[in-house]
Amino acid sequence: MFRSMWMRTLPAAALILGGLAAEAKVELAPVFSDNAVLQRDVEVPVWGFADPGESVTVKFADQTKTTTAGDDGKWMVKLSPLAASKENRTLEASGPTNSVNAKNILVGEVWIASGQSNMEMPLWGGGEHYRHRNANGTGKEVADRTNLPLLRFTNMPRQWSTTPSEKEPVKWNQAVPGAELERASATAFFFGRELLKELDVPIGILGAYWGGTRIEPWTPPEGFNSVPEVANIARSVNAKIPGTKTHKEVSDKVIADYSNWLAAYKDAIAKGEQPPQPPAFPAEQKPFGRHQDPTVLYNKMLYGFVPYAVRGAIWYQGESNLGDKMLYKSKMQALLNGWKQVFRNPGLKLYFVQLAPYTYNNGDPTMLPQLREAQQAFADGEKDAGMAIISDAVHNVRDIHPADKEIVGKRLAYLALNRDYGRSDIKADSPRLKSSRVEGNKFILDFDFVESWKAPGNTIPFFEVAGADCEFFPARAEIDGTRLAVSSDKVSEPKSLRYMWNETNEGKLANEAGLVLGSFQIPYNPTFEELLAAYKANSRLVYEYDLKSGSGFGDKTKVNYVVDNSDAIRGRITRITYLAEIVKKDGEKQFVCVSMDPFTTNVRQIGVPVKSSGAAFQTRVQNLNVLSNVSGVRTGRIKEGNIEFWPNNYGGQNKARIPGAANDKYDFGDEKTSPEIGYGSMQIHNFGARQTIFAYNNFSAGGNADIGIGNQPSGNPDWTFSANAKNCEKATLYVFVNEVPRDDTKYLDAVKARVPEAASMRLAYAYDLRSGSGFGDRTRVRYAADNSDLLAGKAKKVGYLMVLTDKNGRENWVYAAMDAFDPNVAKLGVPVKSTGAVFQKKISNLEVKSNTDKVKTGSFAEGNIEFWSSNYAQQNAAGIPGASEQTFDFGDRRTGDDPGYGSMQIHNFTEKQTVFAYNNFSAGASSDVGIGNQPGNQPDWTFSKSLQNCKDAWLYVLVDME
Repeated sequence: MFRSMWMRTLPAAALILGGLAAEAKVELAPVFSDNAVLQRDVEVPVWGFADPGESVTVKFADQTKTTTAGDDGKWMVKLSPLAASKENRTLEASGPTNSVNAKNILVGEVWIASGQSNMEMPLWGGGEHYRHRNANGTGKEVADRTNLPLLRFTNMPRQWSTTPSEKEPVKWNQAVPGAELERASATAFFFGRELLKELDVPIGILGAYWGGTRIEPWTPPEGFNSVPEVANIARSVNAKIPGTKTHKEVSDKVIADYSNWLAAYKDAIAKGEQPPQPPAFPAEQKPFGRHQDPTVLYNKMLYGFVPYAVRGAIWYQGESNLGDKMLYKSKMQALLNGWKQVFRNPGLKLYFVQLAPYTYNNGDPTMLPQLREAQQAFADGEKDAGMAIISDAVHNVRDIHPADKEIVGKRLAYLALNRDYGRSDIKADSPRLKSSRVEGNKFILDFDFVESWKAPGNTIPFFEVAGADCEFFPARAEIDGTRLAVSSDKVSEPKSLRYMWNETNEGKLANEAGLVLGSFQIPYNPTFEELLAAYKANSRLVYEYDLKSGSGFGDKTKVNYVVDNSDAIRGRITRITYLAEIVKKDGEKQFVCVSMDPFTTNVRQIGVPVKSSGAAFQTRVQNLNVLSNVSGVRTGRIKEGNIEFWPNNYGGQNKARIPGAANDKYDFGDEKTSPEIGYGSMQIHNFGARQTIFAYNNFSAGGNADIGIGNQPSGNPDWTFSANAKNCEKATLYVFVNEVPRDDTKYLDAVKARVPEAASMRLAYAYDLRSGSGFGDRTRVRYAADNSDLLAGKAKKVGYLMVLTDKNGRENWVYAAMDAFDPNVAKLGVPVKSTGAVFQKKISNLEVKSNTDKVKTGSFAEGNIEFWSSNYAQQNAAGIPGASEQTFDFGDRRTGDDPGYGSMQIHNFTEKQTVFAYNNFSAGASSDVGIGNQPGNQPDWTFSKSLQNCKDAWLYVLVDME
């Protein structure tokens, strides 16, 4: 009699009582119900329940088998291998006092279908976006025209249990028109229909799926026990199963702890002392409490099938395990190993679906291809597994459920037909990288499962290559027979390559059978020396700095750089890279390299942030690329991180509300405090991983400064107060930039075409208003052009040109010039928090020009501006003549959070008119913009979201300098 791990460990008395709790009559297990399909060509276990010791006889297809129920009230026989049969026959089990039967039983091929919502997605009956549909018709149409009584399926209801449940009702349905077929798994239906068409034998599908579930709940304990990489899960499971070694270890410790406590308790009572608290109940033995916990879906939705004879299983799952990356390979191995063991089928096959492109928006668009890499690794390493790739079958990358399940089911069926049913004429495998080499500046790629390539269009997208710096660039792929040659003009010595390495890439490059190539990468792990050489060759070295030298100069306001090339950087910075090497006194060498989009255009603010640099940043940074040899540091592309650069002291309070940061320790969400010339922080963080990438603090301490890569193992994660530079033999920081020449011609031409006399002024900023302030923290602006770092001296005049083009192509523009209201060019742009611009003040010598009658043009002695990054209210606290107390106009009062809504408004208060307004900077394409007063609402366009009506919107800021 087959028993699961659970049943082997339960006491005999419990098993006897369990058996007696059921009816004393002979029963068939619920999976043997009317319309079932039995597996051909193998021994077929048939089991059920009866009184202990009762004789049971089973009859089917001219076979008669007899057995006796065990002490646990269970019985099992094994039918000899059966030939496929379309004849509806009866399976009968009888005892001394009764007999039971299951009618209309066929013999053919049986498969399990399991997973999460993409396996669960029905032919019809789900929501509008959760049902099968393709060019061949809707799922409803498919169901209505299907009459395949030889295709049969079950669908277990969504339930979970902490212990195995063996008597869950099972209903077999025929694939004929009706509600049952409409509710059936679309993927499983098309898989079974294809097998039926090609094999012409009955097909049975055992369905058990639940949307949103992880892989762990579907895995039996035996599976976790078989894979060392998931030993922690195995322990958490086994600690809850009586009779296991782990359960005994935990239980013995509990007994000892409670015995010691009881003795101490008695002793305290006897002495009249306060007794001790009892030990806590062991967390490991607390029952699982969620349907996502290990084994609980197996217990309730699959256990009733065990050990039904099956050929294999199809599996569509992984979305809920996206963050597992390569660990998912081990979890899939545990799943298959466990199913092989409990179904007593060492050759059980598992064919599964590679996850389709989808916009997960989780901050790392490479997480999906990394999980696919784990799926591919499992398929490559497991002889009984195969993977269907469907990146070409996605109707909408914002829908996690690809609509066309016919192509999914068929590709799974091709794997089974090719590998299990001898159909070598059916091609089942997608192309797979076999080998690679570099010739000159090209990768030459060879593949298995390709006789010729099919590529829609003139180009093959989604290939990227990188040099030793691991900065990837789009690459050109050329077909050469069955090979591909991949190169980029921007990478002369390629070291790494990747394909479809973004979650939304829909690759359609296919072999002659139309089976598409899936995600893959050829990784490269550079050494520090290779990185340093690559950046010196391909970027501009700005600073080299001995991190142990200290900021020096006594006043702590300057830095003794070994190399300082900042004066030579005159172009527009497109990328900033920090490369640090630490050599410890024990000889260990550590390095980290992190590049990012520029967070400032001022090259003096990207080095060590002493006071003289003017750097003071607690801000988000975008598109990080991290490389390191330090264990635990998350490497690769990171969409967003944050920096803490300042010369000040700082506290642990997370005033900037960095997600995940603490308020009671120094980490990635600290608060800059006084004095300004203080401890100092130069830290780069991956807040999504709650990790410090690089930290250098307490600049002036020299050999006692704080230096670290990754989180500090103990103490403050950002290495504050660690004084660990004394443990370093050497510590060096290199700062590189990539730059492009500054070419403002197109922006100045745009100004000259509308306001010719303004073209003689210097361009300070060009800004696409639709881009928004961005950066998450709303403290900075993504200018298309920023020349503020080149404009030395004091501004004496400033001009603003706003150009708005509506969706019909109509253009309105306004130009407003005035005496500079602040000599600092940095305060004349968009007034985000980092600029320090806070103005509700009058301006002099206002000059207005426009192509629209929405605004009064001419020269005016005075006007006023409302420039700030905070929220604001209607009250005319500044006493601007003519302003309202009830509406948002030209006399508002700054209030509330900073950064908040934000206001950049120029007004002609004499005419009671807004000249132009730009509000709610961070809203991007939903910001407020307007020329003249807004008709009928808030005159200054507050809350209008009017930028949604523009297809193009630009702001140009021009200055005359003293």
